[in-house]
Amino acid sequence: MNTRLPNGASGFYPAPTNHIQGDPTPLDQAVYIPSVSPGYAMAAYDQKWLRPLPAGVGPADLDFLDPANPLFRISHVMSSAGQALSQKRPCIIQARDRAQTMLICDSGGYQIASGHLKINGNADRLAILRWLEAHADWAMTLDVPTGALGKPEYAFKSFRDCLDTTLDHLRFFERNRNPGATKFLNVLQGNTTQQTDLWYDAVKGFPFEGWAFAGKLRHNFFNLCRRIIKMAEENKIQDRNWIHVLGTNELETAVGLTALQRAINRHINPHLRISYDTSSPFRMLRWRNVFQTLRFDRKSMTLPATTIPDARILVGSEVRFPWPSPLGDRMTLGDINVRKGSNLASYRDVQGDHYVVHHNLAALCYAVATANRIFDSEAISGQHTIAVDMGAVVKSIEAVIKVGTMTELERHKPVFNRIRKVEAEDDAMDQDREDI
Repeated sequence: MNTRLPNGASGFYPAPTNHIQGDPTPLDQAVYIPSVSPGYAMAAYDQKWLRPLPAGVGPADLDFLDPANPLFRISHVMSSAGQALSQKRPCIIQARDRAQTMLICDSGGYQIASGHLKINGNADRLAILRWLEAHADWAMTLDVPTGALGKPEYAFKSFRDCLDTTLDHLRFFERNRNPGATKFLNVLQGNTTQQTDLWYDAVKGFPFEGWAFAGKLRHNFFNLCRRIIKMAEENKIQDRNWIHVLGTNELETAVGLTALQRAINRHINPHLRISYDTSSPFRMLRWRNVFQTLRFDRKSMTLPATTIPDARILVGSEVRFPWPSPLGDRMTLGDINVRKGSNLASYRDVQGDHYVVHHNLAALCYAVATANRIFDSEAISGQHTIAVDMGAVVKSIEAVIKVGTMTELERHKPVFNRIRKVEAEDDAMDQDREDI
């Protein structure tokens, strides 16, 4: 592999661009970034709660972007032009302390292609570009996702249509951006290996500052390592500072992306950070779901969900909320079941739903942190007792990126194939890029 780290350079985790003091996620770990629903973001900013909060919780404590929050704090957050471009009310994302937080913004490409956000010429594209520049530290380039091809409602009918329109968007962004206003992540799409190669070759010449992995192969670590090797061979990653993987929060993916970041930091680029996102803590409300507690065994690491407790008999109940989190530890079932009446479809209210999504986010962040800690601990001996197949993949990621050849990657292919199919059966990214 060409142009790797200079001989003798250690490459061990120097502070990357936009380092945040007190970042809850260690610098040597890939960082989970939630895509926050506008409704929650506005309510947490307004703090106009219509009833008392759980005991010991203050009106401002649901703003998890406040660095001084005594309850729970995160430092990275995601929003989308497709959701927030026309938003008039202030929210915790717009009002955040930019020195203590980082915002990654999606460009609204999926909403446009699905008809939820209209583009009527260059004026609308320019409005998206300027919104991204005004709010984001990092922003996705405007792309047309390929994962939704085949859906009847999708405006684009072929891979070529998606790529050609994306190239037009990229040229527009390149010509009209304000240099230095924000940094852009060049989005990579494709539903097959051949398509990912065609897309990468078509967009790699644009001088954007980082990369975003989308499409149906974004979960596949063999494919991710393959792309990193090709990028390094062509000197397309050595001077980039960020890689974002769209639409994933699986715990095994979290530790795998940490392993990939560490390998890149050691052997290719010491300044690069990897992040990944979902909106699942918020979207779970659609299915009335709430996160439970971690389950780890030799085969897997999971954070299961179940139905939110919701019943007339629970209204006013002083029984504690069953699952642990900073807010969950302070709640009772009566804090989320408040509507009085008979035969209601739900006994929860909007305020109680905000409690549930806060719990979901904190539980997921805790699960990601715990998964990384477990893997760090077991990596000392090299004897994995939890998610053992993923443990083998972590070792292979280091070996493959260190050697940096396709021959070495193919040698490890059986290990990678243990944990992920070639293509994801359910491309949840498209749903995560919708309005939430």
